[in-house]
Amino acid sequence: MPPDVPIKAPDPSFPLRVHLLTARFGGLGGVYHGYGSGNLVDARATLGFDYGFECVVPFVANEGPGDTYQARWTDSQYGLEILMAEAGVDQPRAQTCTLHLALKKRPFEPANTAALTHGVSYSLRKRWQDPDFAYEEPQLDYPLHFHVVDGQRTEDDSADHGSGTANLSDPAAQTQQGAEFSYNCSYGFLTNSQITGFYQGRWVKPGSELEVLLQRPGSDKVDKCTVEVNLRPQTYPESHHIPLSTQASAGRVGRPGTVTP
Repeated sequence: MPPDVPIKAPDPSFPLRVHLLTARFGGLGGVYHGYGSGNLVDARATLGFDYGFECVVPFVANEGPGDTYQARWTDSQYGLEILMAEAGVDQPRAQTCTLHLALKKRPFEPANTAALTHGVSYSLRKRWQDPDFAYEEPQLDYPLHFHVVDGQRTEDDSADHGSGTANLSDPAAQTQQGAEFSYNCSYGFLTNSQITGFYQGRWVKPGSELEVLLQRPGSDKVDKCTVEVNLRPQTYPESHHIPLSTQASAGRVGRPGTVTP
């Protein structure tokens, strides 16, 4: 099925505006699943978020800087429903999809977003499970910064499996190394969407096993995953990010009001 696009005619029941920077999807048989990143655009501030979804219709990322989807909160501060419609239809039928959010403290810089090219299955042996994202609240017990440059994620009946390349830094020691990694965990994770992003980590076995903190989209649940690493003396380049060609402005951002998810 071709992906849907934003509806242009204003709908007062969808008062919010979101700009989706990336949108990856797959699926068969009337169920589509995927993930991406975006910004909630507001007159007072802009809120960044990663998201996962499973809906009957997929959708595209927004094109230009002013292109947005109309949206509204669900009964959870981690659920955002977007309004969309078929492309190329004179009187398109409105459809919606609920995004399961992992909220960020600041908006994403549009020109600094990873080109996501992996991690979506087109046929599944089990129900789609949203990937986890980086947990942002600082945890003193997890002093290492694990920035995932590139990777692959797959699912099966037993676990999520992943591998790829990353850069590991220790702010206290002011050191930085490259790392090849792999994992088998209940919840898998993706490439960091932004160059400044990272997963918080701590050593399980110094030099070989690292535990990272994950944010489960759609809730405030924090997950942990043990990652096997093979350290390299040189860091990996940010080859999978769009070059930063314009300086994006970012105001101060607040989270939505407290709602029990």
